Amino acid sequence: MSLQRFPGFIDAHVHLREPGATHKEDFYTGSRAAIAGGFTFVIDMPNNPIPTITKERLEEKINLAKKALCDVGFYFGTDGKNMNEFSKVWNLPQVFGLKVYCSHTTGDLLIEDEQTLKEIFSSWNSEKPILVHAEKDRLMMALKLAEKFSRRLHVCHISLKEEVEMVREVKQRGQKVTAGVTPHHLYFSRGPGIFLLKGYGEMKPPIGTKDDQKALWQALKDGTIDIVETDHAPHTKEEKEKDSPFFGVPGLETAVGLMFKAVKDGRITIADVLKYLNTNPRKIFNIPEQLDTFVELDSEKEYLVGKIGYETKCGWSPFEGMNFFGKPETVVFRGKKLLEGGKIIN
Repeated sequence: MSLQRFPGFIDAHVHLREPGATHKEDFYTGSRAAIAGGFTFVIDMPNNPIPTITKERLEEKINLAKKALCDVGFYFGTDGKNMNEFSKVWNLPQVFGLKVYCSHTTGDLLIEDEQTLKEIFSSWNSEKPILVHAEKDRLMMALKLAEKFSRRLHVCHISLKEEVEMVREVKQRGQKVTAGVTPHHLYFSRGPGIFLLKGYGEMKPPIGTKDDQKALWQALKDGTIDIVETDHAPHTKEEKEKDSPFFGVPGLETAVGLMFKAVKDGRITIADVLKYLNTNPRKIFNIPEQLDTFVELDSEKEYLVGKIGYETKCGWSPFEGMNFFGKPETVVFRGKKLLEGGKIIN
């Protein structure tokens, strides 16, 4: 085995479910999944059952995350009524941006009223980015508001060709916009494969067409999309097998393997993996360097997803049974070895 060393990978989009839904995941189990997947820094989303929309709730989350094995940052949330809280949190080192839900997803933070969105963009007077879940025409609105109020914007989990084209156009004009894509939107497209997954393939945004998928890979290649973000969103098997399954899939333990599969397939290079999973997210979110922290893996070594089980509490993956490459063998975090031989050191 020929191990290559990389800096710890960064996932700028996770849902670790604590507080309020710890039957799916918590900061300890989610961070174990992160380490097993080669991630040493993750940023947690605010749409918990008790959402992170006050400084008090944020401080509670920061305290709960002390059990995590890796570094955890946070996004602040908004229900459109908490703008007076923004200035209390935007300078905190644990906060990396404001998340705004402009399209339907999990939680109670959906904001569709344009006037309320204007007030939110106006009130977030910070260099830290506003992140949006915004699909189709909602994305166009977010791009215009970001331009109007000179806000940095990050478009989360972009999934459609038309959305790629919107982002490409404004970036070419010089607007301060970045974008992320998930491994599941890169790998899956509408058709027999996603149909066989049934509820396990339900997520927001939904999986697109082959043309959308092709546009996402091209956008990664030309720099329209800046980062790969897992949108790690664990749910129990029971929740995914309901008649109306919960939206979201886990991704922390499989993202790196999928990216090295893409290297093996000739879609991207090893330098690209480092760019999408470390250099660019560090730059976009101003993430501090992690000293004495690295990941070792063999990018040529093939492995079967799910063969040795999972660290995530939900215990499944939409990529189960697929062959990926480059499973992390060693993770050292601030000088302490946490993963050895591909297994967490208890």
